[in-house]
Amino acid sequence: MPQVGDIVRFNYLWARESEAGEESGRKARPVCVIVRTFADPAALFLLPLTSRPPSQTRTALTVPEIECKRGGLRSPCWIICDEYNRVTMDLAHDFESLDAVGTFSASFLKQIATSLKREAIARRAKMVIRR
Repeated sequence: MPQVGDIVRFNYLWARESEAGEESGRKARPVCVIVRTFADPAALFLLPLTSRPPSQTRTALTVPEIECKRGGLRSPCWIICDEYNRVTMDLAHDFESLDAVGTFSASFLKQIATSLKREAIARRAKMVIRR
């Protein structure tokens, strides 16, 4: 089972694809497991990682080179913080593998969580619930 901070490969479904009626991501990409809740321990919140520079309208963090190395990622890389997929493990069919390719440090996870929380409070974060 993926743990908080793990980087796994997952068929991430972008919010724009979900809004267009798509139900599964087009390709497996690295995602960061960012949150697990006590209320629903089987639920994971996955934030996408990308090697393409995000547009100015996106909220994203540049992944520092040391974190790219820890995460098994190529540099440069960004983590998108204004949308995420919510997955319930017993219904999760879109993982390429549950084995982590790497992990982020606790200090970088704090930065990600702070950015995501800011977006959630401002109601800009888009959640795609995967079934």
